[in-house]
Amino acid sequence: MPADKQTQVFFFIALFLAVLALNIAMFLPFIGAIVIALTLGSVFSPMHKNISRLLRGREAVSSLVTVAVVVLIIVIPISFLGAMVFKEASVLYSIFREGGNESYISNINGIVNSSLHKISPNFSFNVRDAFSKILDFFVNNVSKIFSGISGALFSLFLAMLGLYYILKDGDKLKKVLMSLSPLADEYDEGIFDKLSKTVSSVISGSLLVALIQGILTGVGFFVFGIPTPAVWGSIAVISALIPMIGTSLVLAPGIIYLFSAGSVGAAIGLLAWGFLIVGTVDNFLRPKLFERGIRIHSFFILISVLGGLEFFGAVGFLLGPLLLSLMFALLDIYKKEFKKDVES
Repeated sequence: MPADKQTQVFFFIALFLAVLALNIAMFLPFIGAIVIALTLGSVFSPMHKNISRLLRGREAVSSLVTVAVVVLIIVIPISFLGAMVFKEASVLYSIFREGGNESYISNINGIVNSSLHKISPNFSFNVRDAFSKILDFFVNNVSKIFSGISGALFSLFLAMLGLYYILKDGDKLKKVLMSLSPLADEYDEGIFDKLSKTVSSVISGSLLVALIQGILTGVGFFVFGIPTPAVWGSIAVISALIPMIGTSLVLAPGIIYLFSAGSVGAAIGLLAWGFLIVGTVDNFLRPKLFERGIRIHSFFILISVLGGLEFFGAVGFLLGPLLLSLMFALLDIYKKEFKKDVES
């Protein structure tokens, strides 16, 4: 390569990387809105296509209708629940951190330690300290969403605007990305297809099921009289992702509290609610939502959620599983398409 041409190539690469870095820095403050828009676009794409068929291909109108549906069934309820969670979490956080003498903390602590002392007299467990650490992690991430109402509303507006254009112009954007990719179009199509199925599988089959179980847990706590039900329901969303344990990590202390408080009927009612309602959601709903997707073990999804929250903040609840989905989609493409070329 001539020296002048080589210099031009190096200059172009340096300029491209510098502009790319500046663009990443520019988009980074809005990564949460972008991730939400992309996730909702993937999940609600089938609904948008059905609406588009009913409206005879009017993409702008069908996209607007889909966004309106998302706002009604997702955004408004989640925003309302989020506000409740933040309010209750602030109260509960002060109770645990400031050493409040609420009876339900003392009752649970006493029952847990009396059971442990039967196994080992020298072993004890401080329930207040354990839940304080959980609440530290929980409140620190939730507060990032609701600390600035105006900022949260603006991000939500951007997410819905992004969702509209993803639904309306998603196919055009896909073609542009494929034209820029050095891979063959068939591989690009495979990556988009597998990524779409994996994202839908993980978001719908795991996170949506966990969200439903968490909401049902919170409803059970509210019905049977346990304080701050929205907070415990939110913690149940995370615990629902834990293999073998699930929402029992939250339901069991609630049942113990009711028994210790003398509310035997309420305790039995919460036990039945957890077993018959919350537990069956996982058994019946998850297989249906996983039918067309790529299965990813619940443990990996749990780690991706926790790691995403730790690394990216509140938006990591979605971004962590999305990155995990992308990795598994690429691995699936490699296994089916590229590995045979390497071995031959």
